[in-house]
Amino acid sequence: MDLFDKPQGTFPVVPLMGFPGARLTGTTIKQNLENSEVHFQSLNSLYKRLHPDAMITMMDLSLEAEAIGINVLKPDDASYTVKEHPVQTLEDIQKLKIPDPLKDGRMPIWIDVIKKMKKSFDCPVMAYIVGPYTLAGLVTGATNVVKGVMKNPEFIHELLKYCSKVITVFGNAMAEAGADALIMLEPTATVLSPAQFNAFSGQYVAEIFKKWIIPAVLHICGDTTVLIPEMIKTGCIGISIDYMVNMADVIKVLPADKYLIGNIDPVNIIAFASEEELTVEVNRLLKDMEGKKNFILSSGCDLPPETKIENLDLFVTLAKNYQ
Repeated sequence: MDLFDKPQGTFPVVPLMGFPGARLTGTTIKQNLENSEVHFQSLNSLYKRLHPDAMITMMDLSLEAEAIGINVLKPDDASYTVKEHPVQTLEDIQKLKIPDPLKDGRMPIWIDVIKKMKKSFDCPVMAYIVGPYTLAGLVTGATNVVKGVMKNPEFIHELLKYCSKVITVFGNAMAEAGADALIMLEPTATVLSPAQFNAFSGQYVAEIFKKWIIPAVLHICGDTTVLIPEMIKTGCIGISIDYMVNMADVIKVLPADKYLIGNIDPVNIIAFASEEELTVEVNRLLKDMEGKKNFILSSGCDLPPETKIENLDLFVTLAKNYQ
């Protein structure tokens, strides 16, 4: 655990951001998700303005699904989404190929962005990557993957094995491009019980983490309070927590060698609240985390494009200058 051993202030600060950079460069989300230079320049604008303790690629949950061959809806100025879920049988899974990160879909764009980030940023460089249960939900449908846990577990496990191979290959390709760590996004798993999580997400996540050549953080959206012990068991170097979770409770059970990352409300507080409201919320959390060397201040989830840049300025400043 050494990524953030030398923070610029009392607390390391790493907002889950990307899309707000498009506002700084006057570009659309689509332009950023389709062009590595535009993507990098938006991140570079954020880096030069904020100087956080790490920089992360933009978040796109459809990236791996598209590389597999799934059709994706691509609006000009909103997150991409999967349009269809064609994998419905074991036979469908057998027809799927493992995408080449250097050739297929938009994976090469992310590889190039990471290379540019590593060359230009004097801080750890990180990349998002989708989790196995979430990717399974994208290719077969979220309803199918949830119902399948009870009604068709054989199919779900076979699909998870395939998804894990895709994620393992892509993750290591981003590591070879220069990423210092990966952040796995497993939001669909938030609906699982602890036992279901272990069976249909956790064990696959743990196996992926063993095969990756760089460390990983696990992020799950929503109220993950009951899943925290299982998340810790995956072998991650840290867990990224959404704003619904009580961080003071989590830090009590989290091993000292794992990071706790979060968890200010990304929309109601960081994006749109007044400076006074933001200051109160951030200082409250920082006070709760005093003396916790494994805490990293962040947003509970990805920040929307409309986030007030002045709020981001303040967010980073509060962490760096906290006494």
